[in-house]
Amino acid sequence: MKNVVAIILARGDSEGIPEKNIMNFCGKPLLVWSIEQAKLSKNIDSVWVSSDDKKILNIAKKNGANIIKRPKAISTSKSSPVTGWIHAINHIEKNEKPIDVVVGLQATSPVRESKDIE
Repeated sequence: MKNVVAIILARGDSEGIPEKNIMNFCGKPLLVWSIEQAKLSKNIDSVWVSSDDKKILNIAKKNGANIIKRPKAISTSKSSPVTGWIHAINHIEKNEKPIDVVVGLQATSPVRESKDIE
């Protein structure tokens, strides 16, 4: 059986729109839409949020996601998302089990449904 994980990178220090990942969008934080969609997907085994921000991590955990504290050094506006993905994958495989498939979801894309993830 394959281990399919959804990973959502949600940096805390947005330069354009402060706290954009946790802004209210139609009654809930923007990030929560992606968490809920991933949790409803029948092919996703676990949902993970990687962030450098305590507020984001608290909201993610409260809404059923596993959390990964990302170092500030790889969470700047100049950091490549690839370093965030690698950090998250290494964390999950070290602390949980090997991953077969990663589904990367944007925290700022609420206009999707779980069937789109399928």
